[in-house]
Parts: sequence; C-alpha cells; structure tokens
Amino acid sequence: MKKNLIFPFHDLLVKGVIFSIYGDMGPEAVFFYPFPNDSTFSFLEMENHSSNSFEQRNFMQIAVKSISLLLTDYSFEYEKNLNLEDVHIFGVLPYPDISCIALTYFTYFFSEVRKRFIPVSLSLLVHENKRTFIYDSINRLKKPTKDFTKYLIELCKANNIYSELEGQDYWERVLTKFIDFFREIQKIQSQPISPITKKRRIKILFTGLESTGKTSFILTIKRKFSGLPTILPSTEPINEPLNFLGTTIMKWDIPGQKDLRETILENSELYLFESDVIYYFIDVMDPRIEESIEFLTKVMEKIHEYESKIPIIFIITKVDEDVANTAEVKDAIAEIKKTHLKIIGDHPYKFFSTSIFSIYSILNAFSYGLRNLSPNREMIEHLLWGFLAKNEFITGLLANENGLVLAAQQVNVKSPDQILNTRQIFEIAAPQFAILAKQFKDYDEKTSDTTRYQFSEKDVIILKRFTVEDFTFFYIFYTKNPDSIKNLEKNFPEFLDRIRNLLLLYIR
Repeated sequence: MKKNLIFPFHDLLVKGVIFSIYGDMGPEAVFFYPFPNDSTFSFLEMENHSSNSFEQRNFMQIAVKSISLLLTDYSFEYEKNLNLEDVHIFGVLPYPDISCIALTYFTYFFSEVRKRFIPVSLSLLVHENKRTFIYDSINRLKKPTKDFTKYLIELCKANNIYSELEGQDYWERVLTKFIDFFREIQKIQSQPISPITKKRRIKILFTGLESTGKTSFILTIKRKFSGLPTILPSTEPINEPLNFLGTTIMKWDIPGQKDLRETILENSELYLFESDVIYYFIDVMDPRIEESIEFLTKVMEKIHEYESKIPIIFIITKVDEDVANTAEVKDAIAEIKKTHLKIIGDHPYKFFSTSIFSIYSILNAFSYGLRNLSPNREMIEHLLWGFLAKNEFITGLLANENGLVLAAQQVNVKSPDQILNTRQIFEIAAPQFAILAKQFKDYDEKTSDTTRYQFSEKDVIILKRFTVEDFTFFYIFYTKNPDSIKNLEKNFPEFLDRIRNLLLLYIR
C-alpha cells in the first residue's frame, strides 16, 4: 500500500464502512474500512488502516443483519421478474455490541455468472451518541452512498468477487475509493444542519392564510371534535409538544392573519429554521390564490436562505364528500396545484385533499409528513410487501393506536377495480383501534389479538395488534382469501421479530 493513503479524517463521525454481499456461503463482509484488529488478511503498512474498535465478528454480524433482515422469499427468483435491481432501500439499524447505529443501504445486482440476483448492503457506522448526524444528513448521504455502492458492485461483477478472499487482490484500488467516499462524508459533516447530539429533535410547522382550517385539522388529529363548532382564529404562534413513538415533536401553529404573517417572516430563524416538515393550508372554498402565492413565495425565499429542503405538505381543506366531485371544486384544486407548484419548483412536496368529516383524509395527510421523517419506513414497507406476497394478502397498513399510518403496501393485482382501496380499508378498521387498544391494555388469555371482518364472500379485513416495548401497533391486512388468516397466525411472529428493531428506530 502507498503511504499517501493513510486515513486523513480522524474527526469523522462515520467510524466504519462495510460493503457486504450474499455470496456462496451466505452474507459476508467483502470490503470494509477500517480493518478489524484481528483481521487474518495483512499487507504492508496495514497498521495505518486498522482499528482496535472492531473485530471480524462485528463485521460478520453487520453483513448478516443488514442483508438477511431484508431478504424475502423472492430475493433469488429471477424467473419471477420482480425487478429486484430497482430495489434501493435505506434505513437505520442498531448494533449495540459496538455502541453504534448504521445508515444501511440495501440493493441487488444481477450476476451473469450466478444467474441470479445478488443482495448487497453498505453500512455506515456512527456512534449511538452521535446518531442525529445520520437523521439530519440522511438525504445528503444517500447519493454518495449509492454512488460508492455502485462502484463496488461493478468491481465485483467485472472480477467475479463474491467473498472477502476473492476481493483481497483489489484492496489498493478499493482503498483509494474509500478515501474519496470519506472525503464526501467529511464535506457533509462540515456543514451540519443542527448540533449533533444523541437525541433527535423534530419540529413541524402548520401555516397558511387565516381561516384555512389549521385548527380544525389539529383538533381532528387529537380527536377533540367537541371544539370544532367554537373555533376562534389563532392570534399568536402556538408551540406544543406531541409525543410520537417515544419522540417529542415540537408543533408550531402559525396564525394566518396578514400582520402576524409578516411577524413570522421577520422571525423566520425561530419558526422556519431547522423545521423538518411544513404543512401549508389552503381552503378549497376560498383559496385566495394570489394572497396565498405571495405568502408562500416569501416563505420559500426564507427556506432558500437556509439552503434547506424542508418538504412542503399542502393541505387542501373542506373537500367534503358532497362537493369533492363537482366541477367547481375539481377546477379549484387543479388551479391551486398549478399556481403553487410554480413557486416551489423542484422542492419536495405533496398535495392532500382533506375534510373534517373524513378522519382518514386528515390522518393520512398528517401521517405522510411524519412517516417521511422515518429513515426506516422503506425497510418496513419492503418487508411488508414480502409478507403480503407470501401470505396471500393484497394490502397491508401499519398504524399506531391513534390511527397514524406508519407504512402502507399493496401487491400487484390483476383487477384493481375489484378490490377495496386503502381509504376504504382504513375507514372500516379505524373505529376499532380505540376499542382494541383498551382491550389490549386489559389483556388476558381470553382476549384475542386478532380480529377479522368479512364484508362479502371473499372480502376480508384482519386487524392484528401487537406491542413493541410500551407502544401498541396494528397491522391491517386485506385479502380475498378467507384462509389467509391461517398463514397470518403461522408466519406473523417471525415477521414481527424482523421489524421490531426497525420500529424502535422508526423516528428516534
């Protein structure tokens, strides 16, 4: 090895990177940095690239966990043409034995030699006390992580590398790429979004013009329906903590009156800076498009000043069922989307049409913003898809006891018009959450944790409740095969074991 390859980033928060591959003997760490202190592989000046913090068994554990966790029954079945090369999943996995968490990237490549898809992963280790670096930087870390993984995949494909032993002749070439990769991470680390700490801080913002339904939306989330008829306009910013899966989320409700909007913009460092999600409200019955665009433009100018990519969740309110399909409302929604999209450009966004008479529409919109803060949503939905396919379910929803949807997945069906949609499934199941959650707290041997609803000869919805630590969750499964419940009872415990740690790190 060349002396100029000595590791130059001693203050780097990423303490190790492991590229793992599912080879002939199962998951194996093929390329990694630094070298573990008990490595059987040696080369000149290896001490410049070794660490006493890791042993070989640590890297083997990471390889097994990061790959085996995300395998499905169809991971190696090329003939099923499941487009596994299109799988690109990020998540955060815990490794308590080495006091680390790992940003994990999981994907596949097709091997012409093996004639099958090969699962691979890249794991970036960060000490658990510095975990907020991963959460705050995950979107910036994704591109260099994918690019580095792609390089390693192409190297393996070109040289038939499927094990650590087969990769040893390529270490000098790979090491220079590791250094380049660490240099990219160093750039990201040198421009932190917020101070790096052990506990994640989340801030969400509700804003828009006055009388657009922000308070009604919030009361519906809290199920405080009795307050809806007596709502008065907010006259000052309201800062309120929300508890979500053990994480405190600071919610700011920003008044929409013109003079107060100006105050908010003048103090944007307090309200906009370090926000994670913005919910922007527009009344479909009185959209005041010019005024809304003027305010949104100023908000976006402040966001760009902070070089932030805060997702904007547009909440179009008062789209009640009796008017939703009228030409007037459809045209208003189309105009709202067209005009507001011109302002946000390529900024991340999502539009939702909501009504206080449809709790699903509100919970779905609110849930979307929260679940996109989770680094593990992709992993959970990938595993959920595999479970649905294996057990003959069509749709699966994961919700907490308050009805917030944490993950949703559906397998391909030949006749989508002949199945219940996600909204129908949720609205059938949601009223049972509070009842079942109470039963679960008073759980005894006579209380079942599975409830089945059959709406026709073949349309069946199954609710499966379970706990992880002190949190109650529900899986809602929809099937046209009434016998699927037998598969559920047989295979759910293994499925739960696989997602347990992902749920514990869902958002914290």
